[in-house]
Amino acid sequence: MFYGWKLARLGLISNLMIQGGVIYTMNAFMEPLEVMHGWSRTSITLAISVASICGTLAMPIAISLSQKFQIRIITTLAALIGGIAFIGLGRVDSVVLFGICFSIVWMSGQACGGALSNVLVQRWFVTHRGRAFGIVNMGTSLSGAILPFISLLLVDALGVTAAYTLLGCAVLLLCPVSYILIREKPEDMGLTVDGAPEKTKAALPEEATALSGALTVRQILSYRETWIIGISFGITLMMNAGVISQLKPRFVAVGMGDYEAMTFMCLTAAFGAAGKYGWGWICDRISPLTTARLLFMANTVSLAFILLPNNLFTTILFVCTWGFAMGGTLTVLPAMVAQAFGREKFPSAYKVMALFIILKALGYPLVGISFDLSGSYDLAYIVMMAAMGVILLGMCAITEKGLGRIRDS
Repeated sequence: MFYGWKLARLGLISNLMIQGGVIYTMNAFMEPLEVMHGWSRTSITLAISVASICGTLAMPIAISLSQKFQIRIITTLAALIGGIAFIGLGRVDSVVLFGICFSIVWMSGQACGGALSNVLVQRWFVTHRGRAFGIVNMGTSLSGAILPFISLLLVDALGVTAAYTLLGCAVLLLCPVSYILIREKPEDMGLTVDGAPEKTKAALPEEATALSGALTVRQILSYRETWIIGISFGITLMMNAGVISQLKPRFVAVGMGDYEAMTFMCLTAAFGAAGKYGWGWICDRISPLTTARLLFMANTVSLAFILLPNNLFTTILFVCTWGFAMGGTLTVLPAMVAQAFGREKFPSAYKVMALFIILKALGYPLVGISFDLSGSYDLAYIVMMAAMGVILLGMCAITEKGLGRIRDS
């Protein structure tokens, strides 16, 4: 097996345990935290929103550190810090302290998994880049398919504190694994990107042999494509995060029992995991730009299914279609950045894209406020669909030729 695939799978596990773990398990912890501490959903979601902003701001910091220090060291330390903070989530009695611990876990998730896993695998792949990004980011959705149900069982059996402690201990196990497995780039092991034999190296895309290079923030922001891509994916992530963060409570609100609602939430995340790889596979066969347009259209149409009269058929329709569409966002985003800027300039450009991903933080309070004001999430869903329609039009203003000019400049 080409060693790059092992690194992609390590990124998958890291995202499953930290990045996805802290987000998706809120479907199991939201209501128990309300009862345990008397916190409102608005206050909890605001804490999560602040954590999301901190996590997003940690992306460019983590990427900058990776250009000066070994990713292996950064990732190992991040797993240690994230695991300790995860344990702390169950031991604080203030929503402010909860938000601080949540923020630390989220920031750690960008260095152990998250942004650094995308930076790492793009050094190892060009031709199979979409699928590599898909595997790495599958972890976040697989987390939603696995950990919320496990968390619900742990909370019911042991309580909130013990559940968070066990999850945090599992995160700590990533420390030795990351230190042992991570290698910075294929050239360090006498390999070439995509596992191509040395004799075919000359036939690889030109960007496959470039390993250094940087652009300034001003240069990257001078391209209108940067703004369109950044805002479009930021709004899409806002929708994805807001909906999935309280999907289980939403299913409960329309009459499902706890375990039935959690089953459908986990099923949605499972389709999201399939979507991450599926949309990556599509990126490798058609351009990431065309894939992005299809992705945004699928997200908009499939979210509308949640507003249909509630029954088994409409629930399954929403779970399957929106889950698959939602899953592709974090796979197609780095593929789009790589298409526009190439392997050499990817870290510089991806750091700037993190500034737009901060829009994701708006999704959490949007759904929380919608529920507190109206007892329903539908108003938030309608606002999100309207925003998605606007960004779909914006993405049509980007051309393949324009992206090629950026990459070649």
